[in-house]
Amino acid sequence: MSQFLEQKELFDGVLCLKEEEKRDPMLVLERFFSDYRLHEWRHSLWAMVETCLTTDNSEFSDPEERGNLLLQYRDLERMLEAGSLLLQQYNQGKSPREQEK
Repeated sequence: MSQFLEQKELFDGVLCLKEEEKRDPMLVLERFFSDYRLHEWRHSLWAMVETCLTTDNSEFSDPEERGNLLLQYRDLERMLEAGSLLLQQYNQGKSPREQEK
């Protein structure tokens, strides 16, 4: 079993962010999207999925596991789009709720 599933309490916490990033998580989005464009992430994500689905890998031998991977891909892609929009709105000085008005 995966260490991430065995130690849920530990891995549900924020482990990789620096203190400054914990105080202002928007810094992470700014750095992330300054290093990578959305189309580059779509390409990388699809390469990961394609590799997992086409390689002999016992983790993905079950069709249900492959289906889960595709669902996670979709959800991560949606999260990246949301992060990109949040950053654009933040940089324009408007919160998402202000955009609706």
